Amino acid sequence: PIVLRAAASNWLVDRRPMRIWRERVGVIARAALVAIGAVAGVTASNGSHAQSAEPPQQPVMRIEAGGHTAPIRRLAVDATGDILASVSDDKTLRLWNLPEGTLRLVIRPPIGPGAEGELAAVAMAPDGGRVIAAGHTARSWDGAFAIYVFDTASGRLLARLPGLPAPVAHLAFSADGGRFAAALGGRAGIKVWDARSGQILFEDSAYAGPARMVAFDSAGRLATTASDGLVRIYDQDGRLRIKRAPLEGARPYGLAWSPDGALLAIGYEDRLRVDLLAAADLRGVFAPDVTGLDGEGLPAITWAADGRGGVQLLAAGYATQARTTAPELGYVVRRWADFGLGPARDIQAARDAITHLLALPRGGAVYAAADPGWGRIGADGTAEQVPQSPGANFRATRATLAIAEDGGAVRFALEAAQPPLLFDPRHGALTAWDGRAGFMGARTGSGRLRVEDWRDTNRPRLGATPLPLGSGEFARSLALLPREDGFLLGTDTHLRLFDATGRPIAALATPGAVWAIAVAGSRVVATLGDGTIRWYRIGNRTLAEDAALFVHAQTRRWVLWTPDGLFDHGADGGQELVGLHLNRTRNQTPEWASFQQAYRTLYAPAALRAVLAGDPEPARARLVALGDVRGRIGRLPRLTMRSVCALRADASCLPFDPSQRLLPDGATALRFEIEAVDHGLGLGPLDILVNDRIAFRGTVRPGISQFDVPLDTGGNRLALRLYSEDRGLFASGPTLLLRRAGQPEPPRGAGRLVILAIGVDTYRLPNMALRFAVADAETVARTLRGQAAGLFTDTQVTVLRNAEATRRGILDALANAARETEAGDTFVLYLAGHGVRSEPDQRFLFLPQDVTDMSAWPALRAQAIDDTTLVAALARIRARDALLLLDTCHAGQLTLDQLAALSNETGRLLLAASSSVQEALDSYDERNGVFAYALREGLMGRAAIDQEGRVSALALGEWTMRRVPELAREKNHSQNAVFRTAQRDLRAFPLALAPQRR
Repeated sequence: PIVLRAAASNWLVDRRPMRIWRERVGVIARAALVAIGAVAGVTASNGSHAQSAEPPQQPVMRIEAGGHTAPIRRLAVDATGDILASVSDDKTLRLWNLPEGTLRLVIRPPIGPGAEGELAAVAMAPDGGRVIAAGHTARSWDGAFAIYVFDTASGRLLARLPGLPAPVAHLAFSADGGRFAAALGGRAGIKVWDARSGQILFEDSAYAGPARMVAFDSAGRLATTASDGLVRIYDQDGRLRIKRAPLEGARPYGLAWSPDGALLAIGYEDRLRVDLLAAADLRGVFAPDVTGLDGEGLPAITWAADGRGGVQLLAAGYATQARTTAPELGYVVRRWADFGLGPARDIQAARDAITHLLALPRGGAVYAAADPGWGRIGADGTAEQVPQSPGANFRATRATLAIAEDGGAVRFALEAAQPPLLFDPRHGALTAWDGRAGFMGARTGSGRLRVEDWRDTNRPRLGATPLPLGSGEFARSLALLPREDGFLLGTDTHLRLFDATGRPIAALATPGAVWAIAVAGSRVVATLGDGTIRWYRIGNRTLAEDAALFVHAQTRRWVLWTPDGLFDHGADGGQELVGLHLNRTRNQTPEWASFQQAYRTLYAPAALRAVLAGDPEPARARLVALGDVRGRIGRLPRLTMRSVCALRADASCLPFDPSQRLLPDGATALRFEIEAVDHGLGLGPLDILVNDRIAFRGTVRPGISQFDVPLDTGGNRLALRLYSEDRGLFASGPTLLLRRAGQPEPPRGAGRLVILAIGVDTYRLPNMALRFAVADAETVARTLRGQAAGLFTDTQVTVLRNAEATRRGILDALANAARETEAGDTFVLYLAGHGVRSEPDQRFLFLPQDVTDMSAWPALRAQAIDDTTLVAALARIRARDALLLLDTCHAGQLTLDQLAALSNETGRLLLAASSSVQEALDSYDERNGVFAYALREGLMGRAAIDQEGRVSALALGEWTMRRVPELAREKNHSQNAVFRTAQRDLRAFPLALAPQRR
C-alpha cells in the first residue's frame, strides 16, 4: 500500500507570524491518507500526479468522526444564520445547522497526495443555495489552482473555476450574492467574479505579498488585506480607490466592515494590535485596548450585534491570558463594547490558535480554531459552544504511551487531564487502565546511544553526527531499540529508523506528526497527530505498518483497520468512523463509502487480529476473495430523493422542504419519492432508519418509487440506504434531521416493555433436538418481566415454544409485535435454537421448528428465516429502543461477521451467545444454558447499575461478554459472547431494576 504524505504548504503561512502553524502545517491531524493498494490492485508510485489530467483513482482511507480532524481555516454563513460552513486541512467542507451546531452535510472535493485538497477558504451565497471553497485545489492534475462550487442541499459539485495562478486564502460573496472575490497567495493579488456567469469582473495582481482577506460592504465596495502591509479599497466597478499601510512594518490580516460601512477593523498577524480605520481614507481612528493579552497577533476580527441594538468588536488569534480559570481554553476572544470604544472582557474560547471570527446575522459570532473545532459566542458575549475535537490530543499525552512487553496491548491517554486507557488489539478490548505491570514506554537515552536535540527541532543529532531530515521537517519523538542497535525518530511527516551509527535504514511517511513511540521487540506503536495509534513492524532493514486505531474522544467508539482496509470495531459502534474516498473526474463529485457501507465486504476481525499476531495469510486470502473493491464501490447504486411530503391523520400529504428541519403539525409519516439508478451491481433492499433503528425495508427497481415511513412522536433523524444486489455494499441517501414545533428532542418518557421470546428444543428432524432452548427462552422472558416493574408502564410477553415456533408462527409473532409496539416502547427479541451460516453467500439462518429438508442450501434457505427476512420484520417494529438476544450458535457455525452485520443493518443492539467455532455449552446448571444464565445474573443486579439501581442494555451486554467465558471455563469449555451496535449515539436504555433498589 502507498502512504500518501501531506507536505507543508508555505502559501498558508509566512515564517514568523503563526507560531502554532510552524509546528502544525502539513503535520497535525491529517486524516488517514492511505491508498489500499492490495484491495484496489494499484501499484506503488512516487506520488506525482501533475501530468495525469485527472485526480488519482485509487481509494484513499480517511477518518470520518463527525467533525474536523485538522485545523479549521475559515467559516461562512448564509444571510439568515441557519447554515454554517467550515473548511479544514482535513480536506472536507462541512455544513452545520445553527444554532444547534449539528452536522448537516459533509462535502468532499477531489483530493490527492500531499496538500492537494486542503481547503483554506469558503464562502456561502446569501440565499444558502451554493457554497464555494478553495485552497490547495486541483494543481496536481490541472497545473493551476481552482475554486469549487457546490450545491448545499446535496453536496454535488456544480462547477469549477480553474486556472488560478496561486492557491486561494480567502473568499467572500457580496451582500446581494451577485459577485464573489478571492484573495490569492504568492503575489497573485485578488480576483472578482460574476457569481451567475463565472466571468471575471476585475482583478489586481499588483501585490507585493500574499493577499490575506477580502470583504464586501453592503454597498458593494471591496476591502482587502495583504502581507505587503497594505489595506486596499475598491469601488463597485473594481477601481482601486485607496491603499495605505496602517502600521509601518506590520502585516494586516483580518478585516471587517462596520455595519454602517464607515469603519474598517484591522487585525494583524504579527502584532498584538487592532486598528479602526476610517473607510474614506484609511487613516487611523482608534486602537482598542489590548492590555493583559499575550501573543503574537490578532488576525481574526469581526463586529457583532449584542442583541440589544449595540455593536461589539471581537478579535482573536494567538492571544492568551496569563490568568485564566480554564487553562485548557487558554486562547481567548477579546470583546470590546460600543464599537470597540467601551470596556473589554476576554472570553476563554479554545485550546489552540483562533483562525477566523465571523458575525452571525442574529447577533453574536462563530469562530474557527486549530483545536480543531469551531465555537459560538452568544449575543451577550458568553461562550455558548466551544471547539470539541473528535480525536485525541496525543501531543499533550506523549509520556503516557506504553506497549506491553509481548507487543500486544497499548496504554495511552486521549487528553492530558484524562486517566489512561488500555487497548488490546488481539481481543478488540478498550478498557480503563488498571495499573498492571509489564508495559514499556520509550527509552530516549543510554550510555551507548546519545541522541540530542530531538524534541521539537529540525536539527537532531547522534552525538556530533547530524540526523538527516527533510526540508522543514521537525523531530517530535524518539525511542531506542531494545538491543540499542538503532533507534526510531518520529517527525512531522515520517517514522524514521536509524542504526547505531546514525545511518538511515528505513522510513515510512505518516499522516500526522509522530508525537510518541514505544517499542517491544520488533513491534512499534506510535501516537500520531491525526488522532490515530498505529502499529508498525521492524523487519530486515524495513518498516511496515500493520494496523491503525482511532478512538472517538467523546464516545470512546473505536475502529481498528489494516492498510488494506480490513477492519474491526468496538461493541458500541465505530464502523462509521473511517471510510474510502474515491475521486471521479476533476469535474465530478467524489464518492464516499464508510466502513459501515462496506460492512459485509471489509469487516474481518479474525483476519485483522491474525495480522497483529504476525500471520498475514488470512488477510491475504480475504483480499483475494474480495477482488476489485475499488471498482465495486465506484459502481454503487445511486439514490436520489425527488420529493417528500408529510402524511397526517386526515390522510392528506403536505409537501415540505426537509432542509427547513421542521415537520408540519400533525405529521405521522413521511412519503418519499425516490429515484434509484443501477450502475452494474444490481439493486438490493432499500432501508430507511428512523432515530438510528431500521423503520422500513422495501424493494426498489430502477427508476422512481414511493414509500411511506412512520415517524416517532418527537424529533426524527432519518437515514436512507440502498444496497447492492449482493448486499455487500450500500449507497447512502440524504440524512434528514427533523423536529417538531416545541419538541426539539425525541421524548424520553417511559413506555411499555414488549418481549418476544422463542425457544425450540423439539424439531421435526429428531437429530436436531436440543435440551434447554425452551427453558432459556422462558427464563429470560420471566426475568425481564419480573425486573421491569417500576420502569415501564406495562410489560407484554409472548413466548413461542417448539411447535409454536414454525416459520409462519415466528413471522406472525413479529408482525403482531410491529402492530402493537409504539415508538416510546422498548422491544426485546430472544431467539434460542439452531442458527447456521449458509454457503457460499454466508447468510445468517435461524432454523424454525418445521425444518424438514437439510439436504442442500437452497432448500434450507426456503424453510429458514434468513437475515434479510429478519431485518425486514424488525424494520416494522417502531420501538426506539430494542435489544436482539441471539442464543443460536449451538451448531458452532456462526461468526462475529454475520452477527455484527445484523446489528449494523438494523441499528439495534445485538447480544449473541457465542463466537466460538466450538459447539456452545447447552447447559450450565441442568436448567439453563450459559448465555441465559449470564443474562439472568445481569438482569438481577450482577451487571453494573446506575444511581437509580437500573440495569441498562449496555451494562447487560458488558456483563454478559465478561461472564459467559467464565461460566464456560467452569465446565472446561470455551465459549464467548459478543455485543454489537451500529447506533451513532449509544443510549444506555434501562431494562431492569435491581432487586435491592425496589
